[in-house]
Amino acid sequence: MEIRKGKLLHEGHGKKIYATQENDKMILHFKDDIPPWIKSKSKTIKGKGNINAAVCETLLKFLNSYHVATHYLELIKPGELLVQALDMIPIQVQIWNFASGSLIKRFHLKKGAPLEFPILEYYLKDQLLGNPMVNEDHAYSLGYASPEAMKAIDMMARKVNAVLKSYFHRRRLTLVELNLEFGRVKDQIILGDDISLDNCRLWDLEADQKEQDRFFQKAENLGEDYKILEERICS
Repeated sequence: MEIRKGKLLHEGHGKKIYATQENDKMILHFKDDIPPWIKSKSKTIKGKGNINAAVCETLLKFLNSYHVATHYLELIKPGELLVQALDMIPIQVQIWNFASGSLIKRFHLKKGAPLEFPILEYYLKDQLLGNPMVNEDHAYSLGYASPEAMKAIDMMARKVNAVLKSYFHRRRLTLVELNLEFGRVKDQIILGDDISLDNCRLWDLEADQKEQDRFFQKAENLGEDYKILEERICS
């Protein structure tokens, strides 16, 4: 049976999520919009959505091969993935492997300093509340996730991070930080949402130390950066 797009369920910075005629399946449509955290006068990059979908498919299929349960089903066409519908847990997992971004400001760290152990932080996905940082006690007490679910999320997030760190390193890339989201199917915790170039930070091992954080720093190179990373990650 041909899968058809139904009602638009959600639209974010990087993608649209559609229902299908099958209640247990959804379509992720990746947009060409430039994320707001990248400084650029342009609003879109032609082909960016196709690149992010290809990267996401590659990474989720690779994680599946390492027995990480994900919602990925298939690439329908360039820019669109068919995924399993999940009951999403409203907590985003932020993983840090190196000092970067807000971690530098909060703890007065030197940019690029390797962390002895990955740092996992949890943020409640609620824009009205400003997406506050939460811990396991918040999750249990406020009913966002059970202790068993949070334990499974912690274990899976650390495994995803370790597997992808190695995957990227073989492609001469450093996984600096990563955002993950999880959902439920019955009693099973599954990796959901997407892993794309819009929600992880990668540095270039082929560049000198001062230029490693070069991707997406110059507006005139944005399209080229997406293409370079797609070639390295998907090859």
